[in-house]
Amino acid sequence: MDAKPQNAALEALIQRNDAARQALAGHLQTLRHRMDLPARLNENIRNNRTLWFAGSTAFGLLVSSFFRKKPPAPAAVPRPRKGLIGLALTTAITLAKPAIKTWLWNEAQKRILPRGTQRPR
Repeated sequence: MDAKPQNAALEALIQRNDAARQALAGHLQTLRHRMDLPARLNENIRNNRTLWFAGSTAFGLLVSSFFRKKPPAPAAVPRPRKGLIGLALTTAITLAKPAIKTWLWNEAQKRILPRGTQRPR
């Protein structure tokens, strides 16, 4: 009598052990696949060829832009020489600037400050 219940319980344990071993074997195979980086990279490249091609092309263009020579700066074009009238006007304006600034400053003080206050000099 005792042989059948023990035998049934033993069979159940053996089946449970086999199922656990198969599950562990599957997990181990998945872990080995995840740890094998060259195989995963190869698989990824084969599955996403257009994406890898576009990415490598963009990266190549970006890196090659760092090693390009800059185009030479255009040669400075000499300014045309001024005539005698231009030289005289430029000199007159340069000499008149301080006087114009002083006159504008005095006019601004006259209009901004009230008439009763004295202006510091």
